[in-house]
Amino acid sequence: MPASVAPSEPAPWLLPGALLAASLTASVWLGLPAAKAGEPVAAVFPPWWSPAESLSAAVAAGGAVLRAGRPPGLVVARSSVPGFETRLRAAGAWLLFDPRGLGLCTPAEKRPS
Repeated sequence: MPASVAPSEPAPWLLPGALLAASLTASVWLGLPAAKAGEPVAAVFPPWWSPAESLSAAVAAGGAVLRAGRPPGLVVARSSVPGFETRLRAAGAWLLFDPRGLGLCTPAEKRPS
């Protein structure tokens, strides 16, 4: 006679852990500086996209790529054409922010260590 298996209960830390992760994500998301028209924009694309897909999406949105790749899915681009941010979102970007607030547009020799 086969032994019956009782349904497993979720770990007691699962819900508090999920709530903590969600609140930290929201805090970081809301605390990022906003991108301004004509200035560099950092776009975060889905992490399962290849670097080529992320770059292609930024270029298709009308941007000149300034930096890409670290972390994967991050592309820093600039466009003087109005509506660039809207086109980036339509191309698949999940998040847009001003990269200068995080030092993403600073040359490597000027970055704080």
